[in-house]
Amino acid sequence: MSYSGGKDSHLLYWFIKEYAKIEGIKIIGINTYMEHPEIRDRIHNNSDKVLLPAKKPFEIKDKYGIPCFSKEQDFYIYYYQKAIREGKEPAKTYKDKLNGTYKTGFNISKTARDYVLSGKAHKITHLCCYYLKKKPAHDFEKASGLKPILGVRNEESTLRRRQYTSCFSANGKFTPLWDLTEELEDAIYEKYKIETPKIYEHIKRTGCMGCPYGSWKGDTQKELDLIKGTQKEFVCKYFKESYDILNIKY
Repeated sequence: MSYSGGKDSHLLYWFIKEYAKIEGIKIIGINTYMEHPEIRDRIHNNSDKVLLPAKKPFEIKDKYGIPCFSKEQDFYIYYYQKAIREGKEPAKTYKDKLNGTYKTGFNISKTARDYVLSGKAHKITHLCCYYLKKKPAHDFEKASGLKPILGVRNEESTLRRRQYTSCFSANGKFTPLWDLTEELEDAIYEKYKIETPKIYEHIKRTGCMGCPYGSWKGDTQKELDLIKGTQKEFVCKYFKESYDILNIKY
C-alpha cells in the first residue's frame, strides 16, 4: 500500500491495520523532503519501508523546471518549452493547446498562454511529482514484483475522474477509494475517531508544501502562512517564479 500520510491514504492504512487487521500488506511511504512535519512523521511512524525521491527538488528544478498552473496544463507547456529550448518545432497538439486552437479538448488558460508565448516564462513542468513520488514507487514495484493499493479518489480532480473509473486498472493497481465522496470519508473519520493531523484544520488536501497546484482555491497561500523558518525559505526559493506569475504572496 502506497502511504502518503494524508487523509485518503491514512483511511486505507486504518482499514487494513486497525479495522480489518489484514496481515501481509506492506505499507510503503515516500519522504519527498516536501511534506508538512506532522505528515512526514506519520510516514516514518506508520510505514514498513520509506523510499526517497529519484531526484531532489532542486535537481528537478534545474533540469526540468517547477510546477505552475495545473498538472495537465504544465504537461503541454513543458513539452512546448522543451522543443523551443532544443531549437525544434513543437508538435502541433502542443502549439494548438498554447494558441487556444485545440478543438477536441481543453486549451491552456489565457494567463498561462500569454506568459509562455511571451518568451519570458521560467521552466515549467509536471515532472516534479514524477521524480519525487511516482518513480521511486514504480522502481519499488518493479524490484518487489508487488502491485500497489492507492488511496486516490476521483472526486479530487477532472484528471483523476478520467484516470480512475473502477477499483482496478489494467496495469494491476487497486484503488478501492476511487468513488468515495468527501462527505462519506468525513463521516467514517468521525464515527471511528480516526486521527486527523492538525494541518487539516487549515487545508483540505496535503501534499508537497506550498505546491502552486493548490493556488486556485487558496490552499497555497494558507500553507505559506503556516510554515516558518528554513522550511518556508526552502519552499519559497523553490517555487518563487511560479508564485510571482500566480501573484502568491511569499
